[in-house]
Amino acid sequence: MLRLRSLALALALPACGTVDLGDDFVAPNLQLDEDFFYCRIQPEVLSAQSCASGGTGEAGSCHTARSALRLNADAERVPPPMCDANRVIGLVPLEYEANLAAVRFTIQSDPLSSPFFTRPTGQASHPRTIFDAASPEAQLIIEWIAGGGG
Repeated sequence: MLRLRSLALALALPACGTVDLGDDFVAPNLQLDEDFFYCRIQPEVLSAQSCASGGTGEAGSCHTARSALRLNADAERVPPPMCDANRVIGLVPLEYEANLAAVRFTIQSDPLSSPFFTRPTGQASHPRTIFDAASPEAQLIIEWIAGGGG
C-alpha cells in the first residue's frame, strides 16, 4: 500500500505549478540572534505583554488558541534564562525555544514590515494594538530583526 501511495505522489508532483521568482531574486540572509530573543524578546515583550495568554479582561488564550501564531503560555510563567550582555549563560527553558520556533515564521528581513512588528503595533491586522510603534517593546523587536539581516 505504501508503494502505491509513493507512486501516486511521484506521478502527481510534475503537475504541481511553480512560481517564477524572477531573474534577480535574492533570498534574504536573516540570521536572528537566538540569545537576544531568549534574553530580551521573550521576557520583555512576549511575557510582559501576555501575548500567549491574553491581557486582563480578555477571554484569554490569544496566541495559544486564537491565532495562527501559536505560543506556549508557560513561557510567561517560567523564569528567563540567566543572561549577560544579551548572551545566554544558563539553560534556555524549552518553552522559550518553542516560542522562538513559532515566531520565526512571522519575521521578514525588513523589521518595519515584519508581521511580528506591524501586528502588535496596530499597523496590520490584529484584534488590538498591544503597544505603540515607538514603545520600548517595538524598539526591541526592530533591533532584533535588524540585527539579523546582515
